[in-house]
Parts: sequence; C-alpha cells; structure tokens
Amino acid sequence: MKCLKLLLLAAICLPLVGCITTQKNGETESASTEWRIKSLEESFLNFREQQRKTADEDARSREKLEKRMTEVEAELAVLRGTKATPSDAPGGETWTSDLQPEDGGWVEGGKAADKSAPAVENDAEKPWAKVPEPPKTIPEPEVIPRTQAPQQTQAKAKPTPKPVAKPASGAKALYERGYAQYNSGDFAGARATFDQFMVKYPKDELAANALYWKGETYYSERNYAQAILAFKEVTGKFPRHDKAAAALLKIGMSYDRVGDPDNAIFYLRALVEDFPKSSAAGLGRKELARLGG
Repeated sequence: MKCLKLLLLAAICLPLVGCITTQKNGETESASTEWRIKSLEESFLNFREQQRKTADEDARSREKLEKRMTEVEAELAVLRGTKATPSDAPGGETWTSDLQPEDGGWVEGGKAADKSAPAVENDAEKPWAKVPEPPKTIPEPEVIPRTQAPQQTQAKAKPTPKPVAKPASGAKALYERGYAQYNSGDFAGARATFDQFMVKYPKDELAANALYWKGETYYSERNYAQAILAFKEVTGKFPRHDKAAAALLKIGMSYDRVGDPDNAIFYLRALVEDFPKSSAAGLGRKELARLGG
C-alpha cells in the first residue's frame, strides 16, 4: 500500500518538475540569446568604426602627398623662372659706372651741368627768404584766487551683504564636476565621474543627463560604436525623458558615421515620431532630408 502511494505521488510530481525545468531553461536561453545579440551588435559596430578610421587615415595620407607634390612643382617652377644676374653675362664682366656723386649727375642731352654759370632767377615769391619775426609776448591773465568751498563730509554707505549661495547637494556637485570635465576636454575623466554618479545616485533626477553626457564623451572621441550603446542606455532607462530625444538624434548620427544609413534613418524617424516638438526633432528632420529618409 505504501509503495502504491509513493508511485502515485511520483506520478503527480514528475510533470511539475518538468514544467519548472522547462521554464528555467527557457529563461536561460532567452538571456543567452539577448547577450549574444548585444555582443554581435557591439562587434559589428567596432568593425565599422575601424573601417571608418582606416578610411580617414588614407584620406589624410593622400592629402599630405598631394600637398607635397604641389610644393615640389612650385619649387621647380621658381627654379625654371630664375633670371640671369649681370655677373652671369657672357665673358664674366660686370658693368660699373665711373660717375661720382660729386659730378652732379646726368642732365638732359648727356652733358654735365656747368657749376660756374649763374643761376637764373625769376620773380616768383620766395617765402624762405623772409626771416619770421619772433612772436609778441602775450601777458598772462591775472589769476583770481577762488574761495574754497567747505568740504562736506559724506557718510559712507555700508555695503549690503551678498547672499551666501547654498552649497550644492552631493548628487548635483558630482554631476557638475563631470560636466565641467567634459567641457574642459577631459573625456575619460568625465566618463569616470558620470559612472560614479550612476553608482551612487541611479534614481536621481540628473541620472538621465549623466548617462547622456557619458555618451557624448564617446561621441566627442569619435568612438561611435560605444556612443551608440551609451545613448541606447538613455532611451532604455528613461524613454520619456527630454534627454531621450537628444539620445535618439545622436544614435542616428552615430550610425551614419559608421556607415549604416538604414539604422540611422530608423532612429531618426523614431525621434521625429516620438518627440515631434523637441528641438532635437528639428535637427533630426534635417538629417533625414540629407539621408533621403
């Protein structure tokens, strides 16, 4: 009888165990698939970024080569157009004049001027012949002493005390430090500060801004693959925040920079549809018109 009860209990429990195992396996497979997709996307973006950097280096090399060729052609043109100097004339003889400064120079007809001949005068006025008379002295005006007005002592107004600014909170101070680092060009330092902010204050009202500016540090470094992932984190965690619109714009622009116009058009359209009145949407429409989307 006991064996029969045990068999019935096992028959009831086996389907339940099978369902639980199947559910756990399904969750594991879903997480594994999501991780693989994210890893593949990151690898693809890194590959596109490397292609873009190689193309930029080739373009810079070609520009330097063309510039150098232009300089060489200009130098050759100068060398070919140089004229011969008098010392390079046939026979190697140079011409010098025997005219001395005291000879009075040349006159019309090739004859030297006669110094003994009297100068011809005319009736024109000669202002230099008259010696100007010394100016007449003008008597100095009599100085009338002025009575000094009694000095009035004015009471100095006391300066009004300036209001003391309240110190910023810990979250705001940390965010402002990261933002200042970004503006000064310290992108790596700003990124570390924003990561620190997200660890300490993940639910603060400035969290979306911190994530967005972290993406901007990558975008400023032209690391568009990592910028896409950072901006997608903004839209994933804060889909209705104001910074989500700016993040969608930068996602589209980053995809365009890595040579993926299809994804660029997709995210720019999402920006225009979800945030039609935002300032980012205005820029997004211009980008869509440029990309033909």
